[in-house]
Amino acid sequence: MSKQERKSILYYWSIRYFVILFISIMALGLLAMYAFYQASLNSQRHRLESMSGDLAAIAADNGGKLPDVPSMARFLEDIAASYDLTDRPIMFILDQDGNIVQQFPENPPEETQQVSRRLSEITTKVPHTIKLKSSEDKEPYLASIHPIRTEDSVAGYALYAAIEHNALDGMFAFRYPRWILLSSFLLIGWCIVYMMMRRLIRSIQEAAGAAQQIVAGDYQIQFEKSYKEKELYELTHSFKTMADRLSRLEALRTQLLAGVTHEFKTPVTSISGLIQAVRKKVVRGKEAELFLDHCLNECNRLQKMVEDLLDFNSFASGSINVNNEIVHLETVVAAILSRWRYGQDGATIEVVMETTGLEANLHVSTDPSRLEQILINLLNNARDALAEGGLIVVQLISDPLHCRIRVRDTGCGIPAEEQIDVFEPFFRGSGKKTRVHGLGLGLPFTRMIAHSMGGDLQLTESSPSGTTFTLVIPASHGS
Repeated sequence: MSKQERKSILYYWSIRYFVILFISIMALGLLAMYAFYQASLNSQRHRLESMSGDLAAIAADNGGKLPDVPSMARFLEDIAASYDLTDRPIMFILDQDGNIVQQFPENPPEETQQVSRRLSEITTKVPHTIKLKSSEDKEPYLASIHPIRTEDSVAGYALYAAIEHNALDGMFAFRYPRWILLSSFLLIGWCIVYMMMRRLIRSIQEAAGAAQQIVAGDYQIQFEKSYKEKELYELTHSFKTMADRLSRLEALRTQLLAGVTHEFKTPVTSISGLIQAVRKKVVRGKEAELFLDHCLNECNRLQKMVEDLLDFNSFASGSINVNNEIVHLETVVAAILSRWRYGQDGATIEVVMETTGLEANLHVSTDPSRLEQILINLLNNARDALAEGGLIVVQLISDPLHCRIRVRDTGCGIPAEEQIDVFEPFFRGSGKKTRVHGLGLGLPFTRMIAHSMGGDLQLTESSPSGTTFTLVIPASHGS
């Protein structure tokens, strides 16, 4: 394992979020500046075009030129003021051939000298705007041209020019305060991200601490708070559920060791004592034969427990063979119950089969031998829970999707605190530990068989008046 020092996720992601935040702000700022610049430029061009259009209309009404007024500057400024054009007015009136017939001021800026050299761009008979380049790093001029139209022809052109205003100049006029404001915004944003990350990291650290606690064998996990966020709640809740389940499994493992040791030790001790009694001739004749019969019974019980362990291990690894065939469900279940009754050695237990909820003449595709294994295990468990004269009811129910076989007894029931563990391997309830020998593999083994058949085994209900298990199998109807 690498010994490289690993840094906290708080370090990595807070820095990354800061960089992402900075890049995003810069990108949005540049886009906003570009959009603002274009909007300002388009607005200025529109105002210049309106100004040149007004001048062209006045010139058209006055024979192709502006009227002689006492103050041309005041005349132009009054019109320009309505379009929020505050620069010094620069105006040219050209005839249809591009010759200057009127201008203001008398000595216009040198940039306007380009007018005579760019007549082909100016005399296009449509309103438009051109840029007049400037020298010595000065701002360029925008010149808006509008044709002077008479009734049937173009009599000339009105040109109005103004310095192109860069709206961004004002934005950078106070660059130091703006940079301070931007830096403050980034710092505040990073602090917000940092604090949010700390809250997220706290839950991850709690989960990591819980995992280390589980590794150390301590399953008593308690989280500081219940999170409102769905993902954080699911994370902590899943860890808590996992720890509780591991705690139960650890208890079952301890119980398994004690149970297996006890279940194997008892017959071994009994066999050893019986054989020694026969060997030392403490018993003779028929009594010795009886002792040997007891030894054989105990050996058979040991063999049965070993077979249960081997079968469970085989089934747990998925090695379950299922051979389906079309059978008449009621007939198969009735035959299983009949065979089970004959094996009860005259016990006073009544077994009743009910078919009230069963479809008439129902045939299904299932494995009869596996179905018998399941029902025999359920019937044996029901028998062990009953006192003399008890009742077992086997009820058959069907619907379009499933067939259900309910096995209900009138025994003492399963304590509520033990019901969650009845399908755990090697779990044996407190009532069975003293009354019934076994390894606690019956129900887990039976549920595995049900799953292999595409169904399920469920503890439907249990109370002091009895217990009901339900076997659910697919209703794959046959003919």
